[in-house]
Amino acid sequence: MQSGVQQINLYLPELRPRRDLVTAARFVQVIAVMIAVMMLFGTFNLWQRSAVRSDLAEVQALVAVQTARTEQVERDVAARATDQILVSEMNAREQRIAQSRELYDFMNTSNLGNLNGFSAHLMDFSRASFPGLWITALTISGNAHAVSLRGNAQEAAMLPDYVSRLAAGQSEIRNKRFGRLSTTLASAESGTLYQFVLETN
Repeated sequence: MQSGVQQINLYLPELRPRRDLVTAARFVQVIAVMIAVMMLFGTFNLWQRSAVRSDLAEVQALVAVQTARTEQVERDVAARATDQILVSEMNAREQRIAQSRELYDFMNTSNLGNLNGFSAHLMDFSRASFPGLWITALTISGNAHAVSLRGNAQEAAMLPDYVSRLAAGQSEIRNKRFGRLSTTLASAESGTLYQFVLETN
């Protein structure tokens, strides 16, 4: 009697444990993706660094230009400050300014008489004149400190009118009071004339 051995497979494919091992192909793919990502990040970092370096180079160039300009200005200022001709000219101008101030103060504080001339006084005499009265002699001392008039009038009543017109003038004569008035009756070819003398106090 022969005995036979028969093997029976009791494990179905569904019941066998699965072994999902990483294959070499998948591992290579993962490594390639990681390398690509790292290369992208590296390239981006390099681009950023190059841009920053370019900006830094521009800023350094501007700083160098401004530094050169500043040093040139400082040299010019130092040269001008030590220029003896410029210093002497500045001292001369300051001395002229001081002399002008002294002269101005002296003119304001000193009594030098009439510094403006007599044109304003003569214009007042001209405005006050009217037909029938004329001046034959005129004396003005200083800025109308003393005024003396000699003239002729056809009527004696013209003299007060003439004095009031002088008081309405624009020069210093308007502030003067004619304290002395003398008249002399004289005859002329045209009739009777009054020769008068007016003097301030």
